[in-house]
Amino acid sequence: MDTIQKFYSDIEKIKKHARASSSYNGEEVCKEVCTFFEKENKAMPSLAKSFSDYWMQTYILNSADLEKEPSNASIDKLAAMQSLLNSSDENTECLTDSDWKELCSLVNYEAEDLPLENLSFMMSLFLEKQALK
Repeated sequence: MDTIQKFYSDIEKIKKHARASSSYNGEEVCKEVCTFFEKENKAMPSLAKSFSDYWMQTYILNSADLEKEPSNASIDKLAAMQSLLNSSDENTECLTDSDWKELCSLVNYEAEDLPLENLSFMMSLFLEKQALK
């Protein structure tokens, strides 16, 4: 099982655990997923927090059916962000042009606190995706 497969599996465990309790609250589950995402990215805590906040604001709180969140589509978005933080471009095809631009903006804001290797990879990918402003 690779890193992203484990990431998906861990999110499914969070959802399963929440469904086993008395009542499922999609927003609360997504908050737990955000906390998990941030813990998975201890080397870049501030950027991970920014990415998870963006995910929550853009894909969860704007959902037509919040009680069914996190949906497979929204989990794909977060997994794409996880790939980016892992210095990989795999699983990022679900990100839109506006996602790329916003993630680039967040990385630019946090740039001085990021490991140089990760920053270099992300900036190269943003350049390739034409996300640099």
